[in-house]
Amino acid sequence: MQGQPATSFDPPDSTLVIHSFASGLSTVHAASAAVGLSVRRDPAVPDGAVLEVDYAPRAADPAARDVWCDVESRDWTRGSVIRFGIKSDRAITISLSFLDGNRVAYTAFASLQAGIWQTVRIPLDSIEPNPYFQPPGADLDARLDVRDVARIGFAPQDPEGGRFSITDIVLVD
Repeated sequence: MQGQPATSFDPPDSTLVIHSFASGLSTVHAASAAVGLSVRRDPAVPDGAVLEVDYAPRAADPAARDVWCDVESRDWTRGSVIRFGIKSDRAITISLSFLDGNRVAYTAFASLQAGIWQTVRIPLDSIEPNPYFQPPGADLDARLDVRDVARIGFAPQDPEGGRFSITDIVLVD
């Protein structure tokens, strides 16, 4: 499944906030020390802080550059599209993942242009189970269950190191 980046930054007018970076880093978790995290303001982003992610080149552990955020609103049944703004210093592919109520890992990918704010929209009805990883107990025969999602994660998929900034992650109709 491919996320759909817009050509310009579209600020989130949320129906449901999945994760906001306004409160800092207390609910943001890097998988390793290879990832640097900071929250800052960007003049191009109205109404909010952005998370800046500095990441090292790909290492042996494929999850070493993952960033996980505790979810503020766990019931996603009111929305149909995950949306966020993102600006990368390089053209990259980014993944976005979460575990549903059946413990199935779902992952989507979005290709980003370098140096511009873009809006990524990921429709829930088109996201697929992760073909590379499923946790123990995942029920792959069950339908997507977004009634109690605890964390959402993202990671760069290119081999080089770099930096990107991401806005609040929201769920919209």
